[in-house]
Amino acid sequence: MANQKQSGVPQKTRLPLMGAYSNRDSSGSKDQRFINMFPETRKVDQLENTKIFINKRPGLTTYKDFGTGEGRAMAYFRNKFYVVIGNQLIEDDTVPVVKATLSTSTGHVGLMNCNSGSLGDYLFMCDGINAWVIKQDGTCTQVTDVNFPTPHISVPTFIDGYVCLAKGSDVYTCTLDDPFTWPTANFLSAEMFPDPIISLARQNNQVVVLGSSSIEFFYDVANAAGSPLSCNDAATIQMGTAAAYAVYQNEQFCIYVSASDSGGRAVWLIKGFQPQKITDEYIERIIDAEVNMSDCRGFGIRTKGHLFYVLNLKTSGRTLVYDVDEKLWHEWSSDSGGSHSVFAYDHMADSGIGAAHVLHATNGCVYKVDPTVYQDDTDPILCSLVTNKYDMDSYNRKFMSSLKLVGDSYSPSNVVTFYWTDDDYQTWSNAKTIDMNDDFPAFQRLGAFRRRAFKFEHSGNTPLRLESVEVVYTEGAN
Repeated sequence: MANQKQSGVPQKTRLPLMGAYSNRDSSGSKDQRFINMFPETRKVDQLENTKIFINKRPGLTTYKDFGTGEGRAMAYFRNKFYVVIGNQLIEDDTVPVVKATLSTSTGHVGLMNCNSGSLGDYLFMCDGINAWVIKQDGTCTQVTDVNFPTPHISVPTFIDGYVCLAKGSDVYTCTLDDPFTWPTANFLSAEMFPDPIISLARQNNQVVVLGSSSIEFFYDVANAAGSPLSCNDAATIQMGTAAAYAVYQNEQFCIYVSASDSGGRAVWLIKGFQPQKITDEYIERIIDAEVNMSDCRGFGIRTKGHLFYVLNLKTSGRTLVYDVDEKLWHEWSSDSGGSHSVFAYDHMADSGIGAAHVLHATNGCVYKVDPTVYQDDTDPILCSLVTNKYDMDSYNRKFMSSLKLVGDSYSPSNVVTFYWTDDDYQTWSNAKTIDMNDDFPAFQRLGAFRRRAFKFEHSGNTPLRLESVEVVYTEGAN
């Protein structure tokens, strides 16, 4: 028979720090939340026992300042970064070089690596009105074909020698291997549902055409006249996307924020032709609260052995992050005067050295995502871990005599500040501290409670990895 807790007898237990979000609303002021801390699991023996860690996210080191203005796009091409800052396309060099001046200075810009049998590798750029081609020798030439689709959605994709752009309900393609030429007949309409195209992506050998309430798949059949594409009718999905610039694609899958005629939003992953929902109702409450999805940005970063999908909700001021490997959500943030704000980076490029680089949304700087540093340039990374409420499976009053934070030790010092709340997150205790360098990282005499939650904070320029909280408490009679 299981042992029962006895009133007045000290009990010791370890409380897990990891768990899925369970927020009751979208505010973020109550219930479990991880900010700049991501969960990681590891099986430790043949019995499939699992150890759980909560890790501080990687920091950022400055690569280069490309000037002031909105960071609109970023790509790595021929061993150089290309960034769009304000109305300028800038090529990385000892002294950065302006390659083109755009007619617009704000809003999303598409910047995509392509290749051609005649041009070789090239970089294609479009801003919703015009387009440019950057060749291997660094020359940048504007597309001047009178048939070029304008205005268009500034999310190009590429398949089999064709650049694809969306305008209205049509997908336009350039001439094979010639991004400067756009025949008037080279378009295919997404017409199975009467919704406009919102964004494009690429999934294996298919062009993913994301509308406002449907998704169609086009594939290259090399038609002799008109568009080289045809529609894969059997693969059509009756939901669309709510965020044109939050679509992330890689060689295996495509992730997007959905929209449909039934209302509400979710995040889905398409692998093959099968969509899989990767949000639950708790994450969807946060996304549903975002009032301006057109300004949202989404991209992927692989770092510290994990692939993260980063979703910036600008109006809400929150950044949701999905760990594709662990299949768990957490949050990232940037420091804003000692408080959390939306992660300040909207674009990512891989330089081929095993490290991602990100472009700041407003200051014109490119940063390396660096797991060996523990702040963002000179700004602290504000780590916050808020737990759900613990009641030790009883509503009786408890008296907590000790709290120990279980995690890695560091030298010379690594201080974690913590608080507790006994009134459903309405008020918090005074700040307490534990130094993880201590042999016995504990705090004594934590008073009485019935249900208690904790908040742990860390902002030092040091690593942090936590496992659990060990508490000693005595349960009262009622």
